[in-house]
Amino acid sequence: MTKYILSCDGGGVRGAASARFLELLEEHIGKKAKDCFDLFAGTSTGSIIAVGISVAGLSGKKLCELYNYDNANVIMDKSIWDKLLGLKQGEPKYDGKGKRKTLKKFFGEKLLDDAIKPTLVVTYDVEKRVSAVLKSSKKAKIKALDAVDASSAAPIYFPTRQVEQRWLIDGGVIANNPAMCAYAEGVKIWPKDTEIKILSIGTGKRTRKIDGKESADFGALGWITHDLMGVVMDESVVDYQCQTILGENYLRINSELADVNDDMDDCSRQNIGSLKRLGEKWFADNKEKLTKFFS
Repeated sequence: MTKYILSCDGGGVRGAASARFLELLEEHIGKKAKDCFDLFAGTSTGSIIAVGISVAGLSGKKLCELYNYDNANVIMDKSIWDKLLGLKQGEPKYDGKGKRKTLKKFFGEKLLDDAIKPTLVVTYDVEKRVSAVLKSSKKAKIKALDAVDASSAAPIYFPTRQVEQRWLIDGGVIANNPAMCAYAEGVKIWPKDTEIKILSIGTGKRTRKIDGKESADFGALGWITHDLMGVVMDESVVDYQCQTILGENYLRINSELADVNDDMDDCSRQNIGSLKRLGEKWFADNKEKLTKFFS
């Protein structure tokens, strides 16, 4: 028996590349993603995609609409003070109201437990200082909107979110690639003789350089202005673990961002277009592997 897992990384607006890739995958296979996989996992923007498929029943095409210019700019709406002060502002870069308003259009009042198949969302509990994996257990009555809002509450960018009695932030600080969390869940819920295959979709590898010698003198502001979030949210260790354990049953879709801006909140038309073209390149480069993966 073979079970398929879809795992989606975090990366802010760069989720547009993942969404476009999934749209093309559905066209290639001739089925919706919700019918291709047996478990869904996501972190941050990846949680929006994973839960969007399993709870809201969104197709790849609809996910691409979610990651369009208008929605992205409502989510990343900047006040005049954001624009003037930037990192000097003592509050999160965005208040999160636009994000919730946009996500509510797609998730409404649906619960995480409304997922058609097992689904998990990675977050981090700031008070207990532990990971908090929210799952469609058929017991907890967590709104899908609250789950993805918390999982995408990236420090600096969005405020911490309260879900039930916990204060949660972006799961990317501990598992930006949730594939290993998904694998552990699959091993737990499926029979021991189950063959598990994971399709893991990234949001592009950052290419901006950090000067090692210069970094020796970085303080808090120095690291923040030199891509601290990118370092914290690096997914390469999980990629290594999954490749080592699963071999050919683990297919990673990702590449360097190259001419795409690696900022998680660049919502310009040009950048969103570039991200979707990147998703198209991922599909073209992996078409044969995908055919074999699903055979």
